[in-house]
Amino acid sequence: MLAAASRRAGLDPAVHPHALRHGFASNVLDAGGSIDEVQELLGHASISSSQVYVHPAPERLRAAVERVAPGRHVTGNVTR
Repeated sequence: MLAAASRRAGLDPAVHPHALRHGFASNVLDAGGSIDEVQELLGHASISSSQVYVHPAPERLRAAVERVAPGRHVTGNVTR
């Protein structure tokens, strides 16, 4: 049903329910939630099952580097 509605809306490729789970998991983490919260919300028995749903935003990854290396200049994957 979702795929048909997204095609009618002109979305290409069509949106499927599974994509919504991936987006939801990433949004929970981006909002400050933890991976164990994602696990519980998605109904997974194992955290490793939840990890495949997570697609961290580049900004969040950069912020994580800043937390452990404050003041260092970060370019791409290299810190100076």
